[in-house]
Amino acid sequence: MATTVDLSHWPILLLGGLAVFTGSLTQASTGLGLGMIAAPILLLIDPRLVPGPLLALAFIVSLLIAFRERRSIDLRGLTYAVAGRVPGTVLAGLTISLLPLATYSLLFGALVLAAVLLCATGLRVRPTPGNLLTAGFASGFMGTLTSIGAPPLAIAYQHGAAASIRSTMAAYFALGSAFSLIVLAFFGRFSVGEVFAGAVFVPPLVAGFWASGRVVPHMNQRRARLAVLWLSGLSAALLIVRTLFFPV
Repeated sequence: MATTVDLSHWPILLLGGLAVFTGSLTQASTGLGLGMIAAPILLLIDPRLVPGPLLALAFIVSLLIAFRERRSIDLRGLTYAVAGRVPGTVLAGLTISLLPLATYSLLFGALVLAAVLLCATGLRVRPTPGNLLTAGFASGFMGTLTSIGAPPLAIAYQHGAAASIRSTMAAYFALGSAFSLIVLAFFGRFSVGEVFAGAVFVPPLVAGFWASGRVVPHMNQRRARLAVLWLSGLSAALLIVRTLFFPV
């Protein structure tokens, strides 16, 4: 794998910046969205921008969100989710070359879509220790492989207060993204060149976070739940479409 990513074409670079800005704005407003919105665009620009550089961007925006809303973090739930993410991330590192990524992506997308449909029909998923451990494991596994790992945890927290969803998921992804990057680097899947490539998108990332300050006051519990379910479903559908029609 090459150690540099070609970002010399300005129109394409601006498109990537717009995707990162929109994803950052969405994630800072609802708790998820960066991976769903930015990953398909960055993947088309250069496959090496996913998952490593995008996970690094997720780490930065998650830190910003967690600090802004630190008083709303569910520390108990966060502990269970992180405990589940650790083995999921390690397993992703161990299996990253054993089976085609498409196999994992299609299975993950189908499971998330099924979960979203069940929740939409009235199934009430609560953030119990068992559910959070399972969601953390699934999120760590698929987040490390594809950079889209928010839906499982988002579904577990769908009935929480908007601020609790944003802050707890942000703290989780700050810790989880850092661990995923360490695992990817250990297995040779995150290089210095990719670090610099991701740094190009930090300004639109921060701008999206700043703009979210105008959206957050309007996010009540009902709107947050609808946003979580819609974004989780779209995320899974995008992952399936990307795998079928835009294979890496």
